[in-house]
Amino acid sequence: VWIALHGPGGEDGAIQGALQWLDTPYTGSGVMASALAMDKVRSKHLFDAAGIPTPEYAVVSNVHEASVAAEQLGFPLIIKPSGQGSSVGMSKVFERDDLAPAVEDALQYGVDALIERCIVGGEYTVSILQGEALPSIRIETPRVFYDYRAKYESDRTEYHCPGTADPEFEAQFAELALAAFRELGCSGWGRVDFMVGEDQQPLVLEANTVPGMTSHSLVPMAARQAGIDFDELCWRILETSYGT
Repeated sequence: VWIALHGPGGEDGAIQGALQWLDTPYTGSGVMASALAMDKVRSKHLFDAAGIPTPEYAVVSNVHEASVAAEQLGFPLIIKPSGQGSSVGMSKVFERDDLAPAVEDALQYGVDALIERCIVGGEYTVSILQGEALPSIRIETPRVFYDYRAKYESDRTEYHCPGTADPEFEAQFAELALAAFRELGCSGWGRVDFMVGEDQQPLVLEANTVPGMTSHSLVPMAARQAGIDFDELCWRILETSYGT
């Protein structure tokens, strides 16, 4: 089975578990890795434990906890649900008056939300295919951040691949992406997202175990830069079927 489902039920280990119980091979990561990658809070805990650099954060379950966390982290902040993809329920908050609505929006999708220090700088992503990192992509969007509309609807989002002309910087992205992927137990194919601030230190945001494959999607773009056309990419993803 080729899994192309986004969000809860498709990326979080649920369909993976059903297919495994049916003894049916499927593309991408297994049950536990899918669940961990989808859970942004537990992903963060694992990145911290493994020494993988990631933006400072706090886990909150109500507006009061968010207010306390905001005092510690400072504005601007990124607020996102713990268990959603495609930037659903995600907000960038610049001042205290906007904090409560953003937290309430994120908490619609689960009991916990993640508050993260907003890194002002470049946004990058690194695709992974069969244990190797593909060229990085630098993303530029006129929107406040790379949200759902920028990902799937806007024709004004710009992509630069490779994302950097510095081989050492490119190698650093690849090393961190593979480390984050391995720490979560991911396999087959996927994508790891980064922010880079003024200090030029790549910070891992999250891993995606079922990246998009649309006309706006990033894995096909990185594969093309690496000399892998769309047909070959599809076959190579299919070869990652769990259990084969």
